[in-house]
Amino acid sequence: MDVNKTRIINLRTLIAESNLTQEKFAERCGTSASTLSQILSPKGKRGLGPKLARKIETAMQLEEGWLDTPRQSNNDTLAASFKYAPKIIDLKVEDAFVKQPGAQHHPALMPISGWDSQTPLEDDEVEVPLFMEVELAAGTGATEVVERQGPKIRFSRSTMRSAGVQPEHAAACFAKGDSMGNVVPHGAAVGVDTSCTDIIDGEIYAIEHGGMLRIKYLYRLPNGGIRIRSEERNEYPDEDLYGDQLHDFRIIGFVFWISTVRRRR
Repeated sequence: MDVNKTRIINLRTLIAESNLTQEKFAERCGTSASTLSQILSPKGKRGLGPKLARKIETAMQLEEGWLDTPRQSNNDTLAASFKYAPKIIDLKVEDAFVKQPGAQHHPALMPISGWDSQTPLEDDEVEVPLFMEVELAAGTGATEVVERQGPKIRFSRSTMRSAGVQPEHAAACFAKGDSMGNVVPHGAAVGVDTSCTDIIDGEIYAIEHGGMLRIKYLYRLPNGGIRIRSEERNEYPDEDLYGDQLHDFRIIGFVFWISTVRRRR
């Protein structure tokens, strides 16, 4: 992944974790909200140059080069990410963290509240549908990608605003396999903007291909072709689709958010 893509991925996460609107974040960093929107837009062509990157790092009290560094699905950033991560229904975490008497707590750490599917939505929350593979007929092995009825994932509206995503266009899914390496690890929760299905070369999309739900880089090819690319290209070569090969291919949407839970070994 080139450094510009890395900066933009880290910038999206940083804004979401900052507890600021995009306008306030831009003001703090000495730039404009429109500049950030152009950088973050999946249809935009404006990059995040080194001068502005260093300016943002200084304003947010980060070490120089922080935005340039690829991260493990952006989970080794600020601990505040817990507040803005999607909430997976019926996943309870209140027992996983015990506050010890007299323990020192970093001011960036934010409390985690346990909840389940019966907990009412907060004012800044929205539920989004969950896409998954389902088997078409028992024993055949054939699958298709459908919107799952029942469990959903919750996002904060501020996270969506930061990413420029309208709540009615948001969806979610879980990544499977190791083809996307540390960019989208196996089991990662992925936020998808279903309104963005036009291909921007080198961006990450959720796709349905032959009944499989996949998270991949996409590229346009001459004569209407599409290239599917993995992060781990040595093990997973590029796939070029043309003509009839595109009949069982569709773009679900642009991936605007990636998160994973890391388990201690």
